[in-house]
Amino acid sequence: MMNYNKPLILFFICILTFFKAQVLDEFPHDQDFYEGGMVNFYKEAHDFLMGNKFPECDAKEIYQPRIVITKEAAVQFIKDSDTANIAKNKCAYGLSKELLKNLKHWKPAEVKGGKIGAITEFIIYPNHLMKNYRIGYNADNFIIHAEYPGGPKVFEREFHDNFMALFSDYHINGNVNLEFYINESGKIVNPRIYPTIYDRDFNKDFMRALARLKKVWKPALYSNIPIKERIAFPVSFSVKFYER
Repeated sequence: MMNYNKPLILFFICILTFFKAQVLDEFPHDQDFYEGGMVNFYKEAHDFLMGNKFPECDAKEIYQPRIVITKEAAVQFIKDSDTANIAKNKCAYGLSKELLKNLKHWKPAEVKGGKIGAITEFIIYPNHLMKNYRIGYNADNFIIHAEYPGGPKVFEREFHDNFMALFSDYHINGNVNLEFYINESGKIVNPRIYPTIYDRDFNKDFMRALARLKKVWKPALYSNIPIKERIAFPVSFSVKFYER
């Protein structure tokens, strides 16, 4: 997941918003979802797959599980509706499900000293995780992030230009978060606003405004393989509109 643009990120907004909901939409930036961090997660994943002699996948297969880690440190797979992608990466998908069932050291998020469920996602690239595994491997280090045409400053400007009138028309004040994915083709998919704004007309107009930003991005890459990437950032709404 890429937070676009980094100066826009205020993780405490997400934390405060979702504490009551019992499930955060992402882990706080300074917390890991697995004991020992990502390096240990991939080491234990490698040890499990090799120790159980799972078959190798095609070198082009890659999969990104999206999961909930509950406050009890249980893991729940979030159903993936992209059946075409699953079919294309059937082996990597199957290995991901095995890891979710068998790895043991998941960690819930923590807020104000209490444990809370949170959503996370990660990359399973069997070609690096199995026979070509190297000590210290972390898939995040191989990602080239998605990029808006012209870069993040152009995105911020065009976002402002498209949404300022909308925010003013609906007199919405306060902080909300925008999330969408850039798919393997560089297109915006699965957009949403959270917390939910219970105004059907606003949500329709918001999606229309977002559609005007639907230029083709440069998709994220992992080892030269296009991958989907989550883009998320908080926005401050007011009748005068400004960004944080």
